[in-house]
Amino acid sequence: MRYPLKKINENDVCAEIGVWIGDFSSQILKHNPSELHLIDPWVHQDYKKMWYSIEQEKMDIIHNNVCKKFERDSRVKIHRKFSTDVKFPEAYFDWVYIDGDHTYPMVLKDLEFYFPLVKTGGFLCGDDYGWTSVDCKLGPKPAVDQFVKTHKLNLEVNENQFVISK
Repeated sequence: MRYPLKKINENDVCAEIGVWIGDFSSQILKHNPSELHLIDPWVHQDYKKMWYSIEQEKMDIIHNNVCKKFERDSRVKIHRKFSTDVKFPEAYFDWVYIDGDHTYPMVLKDLEFYFPLVKTGGFLCGDDYGWTSVDCKLGPKPAVDQFVKTHKLNLEVNENQFVISK
C-alpha cells in the first residue's frame, strides 16, 4: 500500500491529479472518501518515453474506460481537464495526491495551486519524489523541496511517496 493512503480518513474529500487508467483511484476508494475527484486531461503530450505520449485515440479509449470503471460509484467525479484548469473553493479537500506532469515547473505549479484547496489538517501528497529522466532533468523532488522550504511546511517521505501536512 502506498504510504499516503494511510492519511485518508473515512468521508474525506479527496482528489487524484494524474489518473491514467484509474488503478490508484480504486485503492483510494477502499478508504471510503465521501468524494473522489479524478483530474486528468487524457490528452496526447509529446514527452519521449512517457506513457502519455501516445495517440489521442488511445487516450480517448483510456478516458472512456476510466469513466466506465467508476460510472456506478456516485463518490467519483471525473474532470477531463489539466490539473490547474479545475475550480474548487478554498479549503475543499482533505487529501490531494499529485501524480500528473512530473516536470519541475508543473509539479511546483500543482503544489501552489492545490495547497490553498486543502483544509487545515489535510494532506498534499504525491508520487515519484525521487524520479528523474533524460527529458526531465528536474523532477518532483526539487519542486517539493522548494515548496516545503518556501512555505515552512512538514514533509514526510516514504520510499518515492511524499506527504505534506497542512
